[in-house]
Amino acid sequence: MPDYVAFELWRLPTNFFSLESKEQWKAISEIQMPAEQLPKQREPCRMTFKEDALAVAYFLVILGLPVAMPFATAGLFVMRSPYLKWWLLLVAALVLHPIPPYKAWYRRNSIGVILAKYFTMTLVFDRSHPMMKNVGTPAVEEDPQKYAPMVPLACPHGVLNFGAIIWVFFSRWICGLEQYTAGAPVVAWVPGLRYLCASLWVIPADRKSIKRALQESPRTEDKDGLRINTDVPRRGGMVGVVPDGIAGIFKSKPGSELLYLGKKRGLMRICLEEGAVVAGGWFAGTSDLFHIVTDPLGLLEWISRRLKVSLFLFLGRWCLPVPRRVPLTMCARIVHAEKKAEPSEDEVEKLHQEVYGGLARAFNEEMRHFAGCSDRELVIL
Repeated sequence: MPDYVAFELWRLPTNFFSLESKEQWKAISEIQMPAEQLPKQREPCRMTFKEDALAVAYFLVILGLPVAMPFATAGLFVMRSPYLKWWLLLVAALVLHPIPPYKAWYRRNSIGVILAKYFTMTLVFDRSHPMMKNVGTPAVEEDPQKYAPMVPLACPHGVLNFGAIIWVFFSRWICGLEQYTAGAPVVAWVPGLRYLCASLWVIPADRKSIKRALQESPRTEDKDGLRINTDVPRRGGMVGVVPDGIAGIFKSKPGSELLYLGKKRGLMRICLEEGAVVAGGWFAGTSDLFHIVTDPLGLLEWISRRLKVSLFLFLGRWCLPVPRRVPLTMCARIVHAEKKAEPSEDEVEKLHQEVYGGLARAFNEEMRHFAGCSDRELVIL
């Protein structure tokens, strides 16, 4: 019998990351409760004006800045403004200033909790599954290697999967691991988005990089042989992937739950070769955060695919690049891939159907009710 439990991350105190480890685990235990079926999507939780303002400012930096800069540059150029050279110097500084990788502060600051509140973020797990038995308890810290290598799947892409972004702040207290995120390396040089990438620990989304990160053993001790606490990031053994990529952006429509994969199977092959735990996560509500402006001829999608960089416009709250306050619910399903040195095409396809087909069945039969989305059906193409 399934034993569904909900982690209501939005209930965490804003100072969560400044608490002592013992107090953090206590706070995590207090937000866990039996998952309940909802007749409709829950209402956004209450936020203070300051919390809401900080969240909006964050979105304007990571999303508004990349959108505004090309238009500002073009405008100054057309007007032959004498300020153009100073603007270009500012742009160069925003592109090139150093951001040290893998620093604790990027994942141990209050913006993680504020985002969880903004999206009323809830995680739903089935504790009857052997690998989910200890999620959200100090037991996951005892042997993190037990859960590695792990590949969390952030579905769907949307403009940005903010539920998956919130996940990277709290995964250490859920499964004992902290993830790298596979993505386009160029994004780490985009003003605004660079600061998001610092939290995501972006690595190239190629086969070699993903396998290397999965093979990296999760760190449990410091250089003096002392066991590290939750205030020290734990790298290695987990790589998060958004499987629908660019297609997932252009196929996203408010009110729908659609995952477009096409013939992509490379990730499933890697999971078999590494014997990975594949943690499929459907983040219900992601498609409702923005309205994506698409051209009828599909030229932007075609160009984006060729350049391997998404080029599109989107509108959210107040018609700005700020996501709407839509509650997000992560519905999780785990499949442990049997390690195969050279998996056959049939074995790859079988795992693909087990992961994505199983995720769709779990969502459509039971888990959509926990998100208040009883009128929606997850479709995988």
